[in-house]
Order: sequence, then structure tokens, then C-alpha cells
Amino acid sequence: MLEESTNSAHNPEIENIQIAADLLRRMLLELKGLGANYPRVHFAMSNSEHAIRRRLDMLSGIIGLLTAAQDPFRARELGERARALIRQIAGELEQLAPEAERRFDWIT
Repeated sequence: MLEESTNSAHNPEIENIQIAADLLRRMLLELKGLGANYPRVHFAMSNSEHAIRRRLDMLSGIIGLLTAAQDPFRARELGERARALIRQIAGELEQLAPEAERRFDWIT
């Protein structure tokens, strides 16, 4: 759970949430880049990219609220919401990854 003093941007849990959000953005960009060259990946991305991007924006907003949160109960609630969004986005990106993997089966 979040520490009681959540008004610091150096809170380890907030930093972990920020790192997870950054990794998810990178994954989305990687898949989008693959979609530029591979129609199946592009098709898979076109169906879900907007929703994932919207959730990433929501996650960024939650991170901003977390860094400024004074109330520990509110911070805990925001942290739980951020973790739930991270799990949801990661799950959606994991569903898209097999399309990209199929394009590179010949490498192994």
C-alpha cells in the first residue's frame, strides 16, 4: 500500500506506477511501429489502440493526482485505480503481442 506521506513524488510506489506506465507506453509504440510494416499487426492495433491510449492518458492523470495527494485514503484509492489500469492495459497489450510474434516466427 501507499505510504502515509504521499505528497512526495519520490514515494517508491508512485515511482513504480510511473515506471509501469512508461513501459506500457513503450510497448504500445513498439507494437504500433510493427503495425506500420505488417498488416495483421496493424489491423489488431487499429481495433484497440485508441482505447489503450485513452487508458494511458487516464493513468497519467491518476499519477498526477497521486503525486499531489494529501489524504492517505485518497492516495490509497488512487493507487489501487492506477494498479487496476496497469493490469488492464498490460492484458490488452499481451493480447496484441501474439500477432507481432507470428510475424517473427521464422527468426527462431
